[in-house]
Amino acid sequence: MCYFSPNFILLLLLIQAFLANCCIEHERDALLEFKAGVNDKSSRPASWRGEKCCNWAGIRCNNRTSRVVKLNLRNPNMEPIYDEGTFYYWKYHPGLTGKISPSLLFLSDLKHLDLSFNNFSGNKFPEFISTFRNLKYLNLSNTGLSGMIHPQLGNLSKLLYFDLGQDYYFSDFILSADTWWLSNMRSLKYIDMSGVDFKDSNNWVQSLNKLSSLEVLVLSDNNLNQIPNTLTLVNFTSLRVLHLSDQDFNTTIPNWMGSLHSLNVLILKGCNLVGPYPAILGNLTNLVQLDLSSDYNLNGTIPTDIGNSLKGTIPIDIVNLTNLVRLDLSGNNLNGTIPTDIGNLTNLVQLDLSFSNLNGKIPTNIGNLTNLVWLDLSGNNLTGLLSETHLTGLSKLKHLGLAHTNITILFGSEWTPSFQLNEIRLGSNKLGPKFPSWIRRQVQIENLDLTDTGIDDCIPDWVWSLSSLRYLSLSTNILRGKLPASLVHMTKLEYMDLSNNQLVGKIPFLPTSLWYLDLSNNSLSGELRKHFKSPYKNKLIVSNNHTAEVVELFPCGLTSLGFLDLSSNSLSGHLPPCWSNISALVKLANNRLSGLVPRSSSCSVELGVVSLENNSLTGEFPFDLQFCKRLQLLDLGENNFHGIIPDWVGESFSHMAFLILRSNLFSGNIPSRLTQLNNLQVLDLANNNLSGHLPRGLDNFTCMTEQLSCSSLGGIYFGESLIAMTKGLKLEFDQGGLLLWKSIDLSNNNIIGEIPREIVVLTGLLNLNLSNNHLIGNIPLEIGNLISLESLDFHMNNLSGTIPQSMSALYSLEKLNFSYNNLSGSIPTGYQLQALDDSSIYSGNPYLCGPPLEMSCRSSGRFPHNNGNDSNSKNTGDRYKWLYLFIEFGFVAGFLVVFFILLFKVKWRYTYFQMVDTVFDRLYVLMLKPKLKWASAH
Repeated sequence: MCYFSPNFILLLLLIQAFLANCCIEHERDALLEFKAGVNDKSSRPASWRGEKCCNWAGIRCNNRTSRVVKLNLRNPNMEPIYDEGTFYYWKYHPGLTGKISPSLLFLSDLKHLDLSFNNFSGNKFPEFISTFRNLKYLNLSNTGLSGMIHPQLGNLSKLLYFDLGQDYYFSDFILSADTWWLSNMRSLKYIDMSGVDFKDSNNWVQSLNKLSSLEVLVLSDNNLNQIPNTLTLVNFTSLRVLHLSDQDFNTTIPNWMGSLHSLNVLILKGCNLVGPYPAILGNLTNLVQLDLSSDYNLNGTIPTDIGNSLKGTIPIDIVNLTNLVRLDLSGNNLNGTIPTDIGNLTNLVQLDLSFSNLNGKIPTNIGNLTNLVWLDLSGNNLTGLLSETHLTGLSKLKHLGLAHTNITILFGSEWTPSFQLNEIRLGSNKLGPKFPSWIRRQVQIENLDLTDTGIDDCIPDWVWSLSSLRYLSLSTNILRGKLPASLVHMTKLEYMDLSNNQLVGKIPFLPTSLWYLDLSNNSLSGELRKHFKSPYKNKLIVSNNHTAEVVELFPCGLTSLGFLDLSSNSLSGHLPPCWSNISALVKLANNRLSGLVPRSSSCSVELGVVSLENNSLTGEFPFDLQFCKRLQLLDLGENNFHGIIPDWVGESFSHMAFLILRSNLFSGNIPSRLTQLNNLQVLDLANNNLSGHLPRGLDNFTCMTEQLSCSSLGGIYFGESLIAMTKGLKLEFDQGGLLLWKSIDLSNNNIIGEIPREIVVLTGLLNLNLSNNHLIGNIPLEIGNLISLESLDFHMNNLSGTIPQSMSALYSLEKLNFSYNNLSGSIPTGYQLQALDDSSIYSGNPYLCGPPLEMSCRSSGRFPHNNGNDSNSKNTGDRYKWLYLFIEFGFVAGFLVVFFILLFKVKWRYTYFQMVDTVFDRLYVLMLKPKLKWASAH
């Protein structure tokens, strides 16, 4: 037996400690090369200095070999905004950017690799990772990688944890042509491949079924459209969590899921599941979380252990599942009431029945759910009262969601709840008229939504003392009084909406954490002072107030501002040079802005909405707008712009849906290239000095040929609205109406020529106004093809011919004006045309007849008369022209024959003139006889 002295053992320990702090030189060089390829926002690789790389941040080495075994560069700045169990969302902070260097190949003993929540957008999925044969943990989630996953990744046979999940906010696009390579990773316990495109994979279940050790499987938004109903042998019975969401299966819940006896969590939300629930699901006795939300087509009988006879309602037997911890049936098309014994589920931590079309009252025994942390019944048709009795026992409650339920919330002013809420959402209920005082004692509140709750009161001072507030919405009430002079102490406040109230006074100093501010539709006055340090990082909406002198503040100091809406105020002065740097929306309409639109060398690539109407801006069409390639709505109406509409408008604005230049001084022709705007659904050039012919190719406005929405504007710019002229009125279209509004208004210009016949292809048009121009020719015969028309105005032109009978097909027509043209014939009949019985519609056309005019077509003698048939009118006119031509030709021919005969035949000439003299003498005598008789009588 060998014995070692204590000194020798100490020496060995010192040597081991020394080696542990060292690292292999080529591995250190590899890490430094990786560092050189990234931009570091988190000071981790930036701190890599010195020789001892095993001491660097995020690096761990094997104590014996000094080789790097762990590289953890997960973005440490990903902050959970709210975290209670699994209920959270992330606040994103930039991490590493750049590229993932293949130098990491030299870390041959690597077992743990975590680069999650960094931004490697633009990088392809790194194929070299498949060479790390010792890897046990791989996390590349939310890194913005794209490209194809190489099947050689299946060589990582020792891998236990595999996370490639790409959330909506981080993902670019990762493809996987198939999933067979996953079956080689036999040691896997955890898989998250959310956001990876598996569209061409049909055998994904069979591949994953070979992983007998798999415990957690998360697949969301993978473009999967097939799932087998049965499996010959269910092998992955170790599954504890099966999360399949946002797929397009269009099938029933597979029977093999009933064999997963170890399942604690089953999430099948948004998978387009149909048909009855399989009875075999009743075998899942260990289930603590069931989420079938947003699957509208499930029906039939739920198994006894889960419920009985669903048939559109929540089964009464669901209250027997006393082990349930989370129950989420939100977003389904249920009906009926909440089970009266819901209080039996005393283990519930989460109860989410939101937006499920439920009705009836909220059971009072819901207060028995003493473990409840999350309660959300929002978006249902509930009735009755919610009192203190319902909530008294919920001492652990953190989230209370009752928005849009139409209930009356009645709590005593002195009530002190037993819970401390993080989130209160009570919008669109009956809560007022007094501001609820019980909220004052919710000192941990982060999200407070009291929108449209009938509060008729002043905002109490204690609201501004809730220092934990991140989200505050008090809009659409009758809140009065002034705001505090400063809110800078609310350092966590990120979202504040006080719109649609009766607030007065000045806008306060605001905290730098704020990224959304909406103060619109109040009576705020004064000015945003020049020394005001604006904190906005996303939305600034102060429209429809009385603020002034704010223009000089933006947008040069607001480099991250996305939405700017200062419309309908009293703003004066000039636009600043960097006004177009706003990244999404600029609305400055209905102010007193003047001068030229300043030149700018840049335009935000994502700028989608520019609304400057109803100011006093001058100059030519803003040249720099051509750099705003993604503009979808441009409104320069009611200003003093002049000059031509440049050709590049039709080339630069390929995404344009709404182009409004009305009531300016634009002149020249309408550019023919304007017809290249395929996505255009509103073209308003009215009240200018435009001339020339209407451009050919109007049928290229393909969006106007569709009767449904073809614009993505509402999805991007939620809440956007538009003022439009139609039916002789100014109407405001909200988000829904805006997406469906399709209109061409070229009225009050100097346009000449005929109406192009291709205009009848635009069957989605709701409004067509070509009035007060100099158009000639006939109304297109197929005008009745525009079956969606609600308003049609051609008055004050020189149109001729008859009104086409196809007009009778316009069943939606509410406004019609053909007055002051040269139309003729009878007015067509039809159900909707007969409803428009105002004779002024047709006045100023002297050759029109028939109702609603008093002139009858039978007695009028008006010409032509052909019952409104354009082709008959044209043919009749042509026949009469030929008749007149033949008469004139006959007269000239006869005259020349007589003339030449008398010229060359002397005897005939003598005889002709002698005959004329004889006739003249006889007529003279006949006329003279009466006069001679009268003279002799007197």
